[in-house]
Amino acid sequence: MIDYRTDPTDGVVEFTIDGPITKPEYDRVVAEIDGAIARFGKLRLIEIVKDIGAIDSSIWWPDLKWAAKHLNHIARCAVVTDKGWIGAITRAAAAVLAAEIRVFALADVAEARAWVRERP
Repeated sequence: MIDYRTDPTDGVVEFTIDGPITKPEYDRVVAEIDGAIARFGKLRLIEIVKDIGAIDSSIWWPDLKWAAKHLNHIARCAVVTDKGWIGAITRAAAAVLAAEIRVFALADVAEARAWVRERP
């Protein structure tokens, strides 16, 4: 399940992953994010990962292509999770990506939201 929210005034997008992800859900969220990119140019993201269930295999390749196309549209990204392996992958990716990326614990979601809203 993906819960998606955007602030229509400042380009902050927040989504929560908590369970399996279906192709229709993924497509809906990507369309929303594409719309936010069209409105704001660069986004600031808050990705809250509580639990990851099964992910529809038809999502993997389109998601990699989408991410490669939109790397320059992300200014800041806070990944909020208690899943250690997600934090490790995120920190590794942050070393080579242009966006500012930080990992926060679920208990620190308010701090993550504040950090994303700060202007770099």
